[in-house]
Amino acid sequence: MLDGRANSLRLARVPIFPATTHPVAQIAESISKFFPELGPGSLALVDSPRAPCVVRSESRQRDLDLMLRRVVAAINRARSSAEYLRLALFPTPAADYFARCASATACKPHLIRIAHELRLTDKGTMSVPRGRGWLFTRFMLAGFATHRALEQLGVDSFESYPYLVFSLWKAASERLPPKSDRRAALKARRAILARLTRSCRLTAPAAKSLDEADAAVLAVTAHLSAIGRGGALMFHSQMHGRFLLALRKRDLATALALGIVSLPPLGVVDGPAAREGSGGGRGFSPR
Repeated sequence: MLDGRANSLRLARVPIFPATTHPVAQIAESISKFFPELGPGSLALVDSPRAPCVVRSESRQRDLDLMLRRVVAAINRARSSAEYLRLALFPTPAADYFARCASATACKPHLIRIAHELRLTDKGTMSVPRGRGWLFTRFMLAGFATHRALEQLGVDSFESYPYLVFSLWKAASERLPPKSDRRAALKARRAILARLTRSCRLTAPAAKSLDEADAAVLAVTAHLSAIGRGGALMFHSQMHGRFLLALRKRDLATALALGIVSLPPLGVVDGPAAREGSGGGRGFSPR
């Protein structure tokens, strides 16, 4: 939770209880308990899609992903080869995939209940997903529920991508090791966050985990964009929701020239006070 008026960042892990009958309402209640300031006028960046993929193109990719690939390709053309951005997007499955996840005996109870509440189990399937990705992908169910919980609180929620944001805002000399190298990955991300928070005199705790680092970088870079240190692009899809990407100034003009994205008002990025240059507003980055 980043409060621009107080110029401070707080990190907390919000639980999802396995025995709850209505997980969306429970998530909304838990978020309010940890962050009572959140409500209308706040912005949330979620490291998860809002909904399963609805395929309407030969590429079988989400329209949001196609737009994001075009923006990254344009940014790379304006960069040196040493600064190229690597964009690796895990494909968002269609609804029937999550129905199969929920029918698997290894699926966690709270994820099964989320699938039921979101009516994804109505697809009716007897098969279960196989392969390396299904254990990770089923946790998108928690992201789907988080978007809806935030909506219940009156919060504007956007999808975002922490690894890409780290890549965009890191200095050329800074490393960004893969998460598989957990100790080195966390150390590098802490160093990037420390530099970014110092640059705007933001009070922030050191991230204790890679999840906390991901949440922090989304909140901090959105704040930097709102106070004039960069800008934020919004991608909108009728089928898949909204995606927000915070950019440094040098990348912003390149991306806007494509004409496939929009520049949201600063009030959307970080609250109404940001329009007056006071760095106000609140942002929330669940992970």
